[in-house]
Amino acid sequence: MEWFWVLYAFIIGLCTGSFLNVVVLRGLSGESIVLPPSHCTSCNHKLAWYDNIPLLSYLILRGKCRYCSAKISPQYPIVEFVTGVIFAAIYYKYSYATINLNLFFLLSAASLCIVMTVTDIKEKVILDIHAYILMGLGLVYNLFNIAGVNNTKLMFWVYGHKVVIYQSFIFSVLGLICGFGLLAGIAAIAKFITKRDCFGEGDAYILGALGAFFGISNAIVILILSIFVWGGLSIPVFMYKWFKNKDYKLFYGILLFIVMIVLFLTGEILNVFDSEIFQWFSFLLLASIGFYCCRQLLASIKKGSALTVIPYGPALIFGAFVVMFLL
Repeated sequence: MEWFWVLYAFIIGLCTGSFLNVVVLRGLSGESIVLPPSHCTSCNHKLAWYDNIPLLSYLILRGKCRYCSAKISPQYPIVEFVTGVIFAAIYYKYSYATINLNLFFLLSAASLCIVMTVTDIKEKVILDIHAYILMGLGLVYNLFNIAGVNNTKLMFWVYGHKVVIYQSFIFSVLGLICGFGLLAGIAAIAKFITKRDCFGEGDAYILGALGAFFGISNAIVILILSIFVWGGLSIPVFMYKWFKNKDYKLFYGILLFIVMIVLFLTGEILNVFDSEIFQWFSFLLLASIGFYCCRQLLASIKKGSALTVIPYGPALIFGAFVVMFLL
């Protein structure tokens, strides 16, 4: 029976994913999510109910509109399937074979994260309203300690009245402030150094909202994970562009830096560096190459040759799902 309910959660996720596609597309176009009814974006024909069956309709129609044969974006089945998998995973991990308030908040947070991921990938933009809703959801979630963790109560006296709040709410407020402030501060420093926008304002809103939901300690974990994820996906893209633009100093400098890091870490793991002097020499050499790469990168950014817009929001949200499922 447990697996039956997991499958049921998957089906609910498919249906929710279909709705999230509407939220994404109409949020970007400024249309109402209620009216007009679902229609083909090419021929504007109103879709029948059997054209809106999540995942199945796309497969049956072979990715084409029934009425004008225009291609249907693969975004629809991908978002539906991913939402179904995430809903099933959340139910399996958190439901304990019951429907509870904690499950509702987690599914709502996951839905908002999926919407922000798709809008960031699709148009490289985050709608503030989605981040605000997640912020509010996170504050309420922790105000009443719905997750049941950090249930230590703190007592304050305000104008002679005793106020008791959960510790989780304090962590939530700190996560909101620090999450937003940290990325906003990094963006401001990067803009001051490079004279260009290196981070979008929406990224700060996302981390602030995730901090409000998961707390300050998890917000730091999310940020660290996102740096590795974004870097791992972005560095090959950047290096391809630098090589294509014949920015060889930066390309080979970064390549050498990566090779040196791999060799240094391998030597540490295998305990090859017996001499402390050799360890310090390797570290100073690595630092020197890194400093050289930073100078080349700043020079390349200032002249505009290193600019490639790669959304950072999805990396933050990936970190949030890691925290949700593994921590």
